Amino acid sequence: MGRLFMAVAVLFVMGAAGTALAQSKCDAGLAKAKGKKAGCECGAVAKGIKKQLPPDFTKCTLKFDKACMKAQGAADCTVQTKSCAANEAEVDMFVTAHCVGSPSGAFLE
Repeated sequence: MGRLFMAVAVLFVMGAAGTALAQSKCDAGLAKAKGKKAGCECGAVAKGIKKQLPPDFTKCTLKFDKACMKAQGAADCTVQTKSCAANEAEVDMFVTAHCVGSPSGAFLE
């Protein structure tokens, strides 16, 4: 749970760095969607490891796409002005760096 909180905090800071925060349903919705996608994908990675199968991100992607489109529909984004695809790529890079780890095991602690 601590890692998920850190994931959400990092993603939020990435989207809001250097900008004053204003009330925005779009920005709030995107921040929430990015955090949920990160948590969903990290959970899928864990489930895949447990079952010795590749992770299935289908559900995570579908939910993120729906939430992102809804948030951007508010048309009041001031901080998170990137496209849904760019926001999704940010989350995917975070998940790869923090949840997937090194496939070879070279960076295990």
